Amino acid sequence: MFFQKLNQTYNHMASTDDPLDQQQFTFNCLITAKEAKELLKLNYEGNRDLNKDTVSHYIRAMNLNRWPLHPEPLVFSKSSDELLFILLNGQHRLTAQIETGLDIAYSVCIHRNPNIYKKLDQGKVRTNADITGSHKNIVYPIQFLLRAASSIKKPVSDDVQKVLSDRAGALLSEVEYEIKPPQTGYNLWKQTGFRAAYAMAIITNRIDHAKAFEVYTTICRNELKEWPDVFVSFYRQMMERQIHINRSGVNLDNDYFMRGMFAFQNTEAKTISIHNSFRSQVKEDVYKAMKKYATEELRIVA
Repeated sequence: MFFQKLNQTYNHMASTDDPLDQQQFTFNCLITAKEAKELLKLNYEGNRDLNKDTVSHYIRAMNLNRWPLHPEPLVFSKSSDELLFILLNGQHRLTAQIETGLDIAYSVCIHRNPNIYKKLDQGKVRTNADITGSHKNIVYPIQFLLRAASSIKKPVSDDVQKVLSDRAGALLSEVEYEIKPPQTGYNLWKQTGFRAAYAMAIITNRIDHAKAFEVYTTICRNELKEWPDVFVSFYRQMMERQIHINRSGVNLDNDYFMRGMFAFQNTEAKTISIHNSFRSQVKEDVYKAMKKYATEELRIVA
């Protein structure tokens, strides 16, 4: 069915009097997994290497019914002798579709000139912050928590929006618009992991909300001598490189996060000293708090 429509459209382009339609024509079509397998055989030999992470990302979206018909098309052209169709854009989507076995609706574009391949995928990628309309300093901590505590390797806007709409999103908005960590230079209190620690310390009942807000505001606006001792210790450990800093963006051992959790929980302490039992308990509590944001297939696996 799809190949018939592909040929009919190409013939229409050859016979039309419209000079624009002669160059390019777009239509919508439902493609079966079996047809997707055949289409991949037409893949342009100069196409970029297949990225397994991208394919996995697409498989997840398709399985979660997050793959609507949208205007980014599969792109086909014909070889110089006009005998065979060539797939110029869409190999990752079709590969993912084959793995799911699903029928997927696509926008499909036929372009007369196969050299258009050189002009594809040149636009700026939209971030989750762009899509949700939220400040990146709110979105980044959410993405960190989703990756580190929900096993979502590559969070998309739908994942982020769930957290934005809940208490964690409200707390991170509070950091950005009310507490307002300094943005100049290398400031410890503006770091993604530390912002995430503020939200999770409150949500997991390690500190009262009002107390956490007061402390965070103090370290952002007052001189060091007015900070709680444990935050002075935190600052010196990180800024003076007293420790080897874990900056991982995919696990909760990130030092900005884990040491932030300790400091918020122990505001009367003199220094930060983290034992394995503390790490384990933090991870257990944060995993539990973030589990509701994991998508259905991940909750089943868990």
